[in-house]
Amino acid sequence: MASPTDDDLDGVNEGRNYPDGTVVRVFCMRIDRDAYPSGWAYKLHYGTTEPDPPRTLADGTIRRFDNSHEDTKGHELHVAPDSDPDIITFPGIVELWERFWSEIPKSEFEVQ
Repeated sequence: MASPTDDDLDGVNEGRNYPDGTVVRVFCMRIDRDAYPSGWAYKLHYGTTEPDPPRTLADGTIRRFDNSHEDTKGHELHVAPDSDPDIITFPGIVELWERFWSEIPKSEFEVQ
């Protein structure tokens, strides 16, 4: 599969539940607000439908990239079982998308 472009990822909002009890939810949107200096709001989430510490965080997260608090905390990587997120450098939405899919055991969603 060819790499998506910024335009392909703008407006992606999709989720899938899997028979093994895991879930993938992805959201990417260009945004023009001071709270998002990168120009993107995003959440790339892999987790479970039912929390299962220490395999997951309390909200079911196994691995999640997000910038929900970009203006105050930056870009975060949440990885169970550590409840404290790592602050990462935002490489661009396409690069982050590709990193996310390379780090979870599910097939990448096709975007148009």
